Amino acid sequence: TNKPLHLGHVRNNLLGNALANIVAANGNKVVKTNIVNDRGIHICKSMLAWKKYGNGETPESTGKKGDHLVGDYYVSFDKHYKAELAELMEKGKSKEEAEAASPLMQEAREMLVKWEAGDPEVRALWEMMNNWVYAGFDETYRKMGVSFDKIYYESNTYLEGKEKVM
Repeated sequence: TNKPLHLGHVRNNLLGNALANIVAANGNKVVKTNIVNDRGIHICKSMLAWKKYGNGETPESTGKKGDHLVGDYYVSFDKHYKAELAELMEKGKSKEEAEAASPLMQEAREMLVKWEAGDPEVRALWEMMNNWVYAGFDETYRKMGVSFDKIYYESNTYLEGKEKVM
């Protein structure tokens, strides 16, 4: 939930929806599900960039769909991160050393640790930005004629999976 749906998402959604319709038309019960990867370092990158460079922008204030606005901040993070790496490498660090020393990436990692610890401020930002993306996704799904019976969010299931793996 850190960028708009891309062609691969659209392809998979349309194929899945078409198959669900065919199976249902043949008298079978179908439950259309969507699994949303709504947590992790990639999400924190967008959140951190919005916090640092966003000046309080919202989908309403910019006139952009929420998923596009959040995607802009994912790109912004990458742009600033690459500039930071270039600067560190100009000072003599190897690429690997620059990546390890990047203050921006370290901040994103710290934000993820805070998210996992349930930090109220980080969680509030996460919820706000994810809701912007979900609204954008919903608009795209409506235009494609795709719907889901059940949506599973990684943020609600990752601990269960982590426990099973451990």
